[in-house]
Amino acid sequence: MKTAPLQPQGAPADRARRTALRWSLAACCAVAAGAAQAVIQLPSQPASAPQGSAARTPQTPGGSLRLPSANTEQVLNSLIEAANAGDADAMVQVGMYYHTNPGLPQAATTARRWWSRAADAGDVRGMAGYGYLLGVDNAGGQRDLSVAREWLQKARAAGLVRATYVESLLEGQITGPRKLRDARRLLEQAAQDGDPLAMNDLAVAWELDGSVERAREMYVLSAAQGYNPARANYLRLERQNRSSESATLARLRTLSDDGNADATLQLAQLYHQGKGGVQRDFAQAIQLYRRAADGGSRSAREFLALIFSRSSRDNSARGVDAAWMEELAARISARTDGAGGKEGRDLMSDRPRRSEDPLWNLTSLRWTPPVTDASATPP
Repeated sequence: MKTAPLQPQGAPADRARRTALRWSLAACCAVAAGAAQAVIQLPSQPASAPQGSAARTPQTPGGSLRLPSANTEQVLNSLIEAANAGDADAMVQVGMYYHTNPGLPQAATTARRWWSRAADAGDVRGMAGYGYLLGVDNAGGQRDLSVAREWLQKARAAGLVRATYVESLLEGQITGPRKLRDARRLLEQAAQDGDPLAMNDLAVAWELDGSVERAREMYVLSAAQGYNPARANYLRLERQNRSSESATLARLRTLSDDGNADATLQLAQLYHQGKGGVQRDFAQAIQLYRRAADGGSRSAREFLALIFSRSSRDNSARGVDAAWMEELAARISARTDGAGGKEGRDLMSDRPRRSEDPLWNLTSLRWTPPVTDASATPP
């Protein structure tokens, strides 16, 4: 494929023509990304960004420039012509094309060169892309972490949240507890500011630390911005939760039938609370509490005493104070130890997905310059 030289040449191209070319490029991208960008339908999708985040222009899903159309070469050459004429946005677009097509000859080197020019021209997306490629090995040239930080911090100062996330990745490559703390702090900041990749990776960290519900909420926030790895992580948790509940319930019932009082108590608590894959059923809960108490469970006897302290001693649930049962249900401490606990955890063996390309949708990112407290200079 023949391309125009990298050096600027001739007068700047007509802006309207360049705008039309970018729209043509975006249309090509939509064809490539359309199949992957399914409509996300998740429960309890948030209507706003995480608390503490600044208001920002919504980010458009999809940044892949893998162009499937027959006129790819014509579009790319026209963009290179515009970039050579000084159009920084075209420089970012061309850099992304080579970044997302690593099989092309010298793809990483060419992407790095275009993003360097875009950064020099003042485009913060170019700063982020160039900083990332400077900070990782085998990315089109010699690694220079110090210069990478400088470019990323310039982009951060200009309000590009993705630069904070990329810097967290680079700091995380360096060994030592201090750098790990720095990387985590930057990741949390980028997630708080609304970057979907940072949200996903922070949720992964929370999930691996055992904070599954917290991670689930953050996956939803990230997926709501069109980020498919976060959507996959959320759906994986949902599948695991259903499988875990089913396996645990079956195990508890088997142990209860064998006379295990602890398993019977746990079953009673599940029916009492309406959790673990069963519907709330106070009558069934009381029956199971009785079986567990007869089997020697002290906790079951204590719960029965509490239940009937405000209810009639009836073999059925008739006469049981429903409001009191509700209050007692809130006191139950959900247990996953003993019978059934390990079975549920074993189903969580597949690992969550971290963000795959730190420069996902780079060309579509918008940024808001930070607000300063400095007062306006008087005339």
